[in-house]
Amino acid sequence: MTAKKNYLQDFMNELKSDSAASIHVSLRCKIIKDNGDHTFNVQPLALYDNGIKRPPILYVSATYIPIKAKYHDNLESQSEGSFFYAEISLNYQVGDVVVVLFDDRDVTNLKGSAAYSLQSSRTHDINDGVIIGKIYDGE
Repeated sequence: MTAKKNYLQDFMNELKSDSAASIHVSLRCKIIKDNGDHTFNVQPLALYDNGIKRPPILYVSATYIPIKAKYHDNLESQSEGSFFYAEISLNYQVGDVVVVLFDDRDVTNLKGSAAYSLQSSRTHDINDGVIIGKIYDGE
């Protein structure tokens, strides 16, 4: 007796797999270029199933943690409320391994903190990435 083939189940499994593959959530990438405008070109580290590299993602903006650290050298010599402040800045460099997160919606028209209109109906697209952090490499 031969096993009965369930074509509908096979089709649904394939459809589910194809749909999931088109939804981008996050990727680990290596920074390959600092564009000098607080954006970076990154190379995804995960290869396609056939072993070929994925194409680079261009002009990805980066987040940073806005920390304001206050300190003073000698507590007794400082008057009340007199502090020095340390400046925190982006320190992403070519070669860093980073996590890139993909926005829920098209961010093509996003400028600063203003509300923006959607240019397209795309969702979770690889063109809408932002670097959310650097993977700690022990250094």
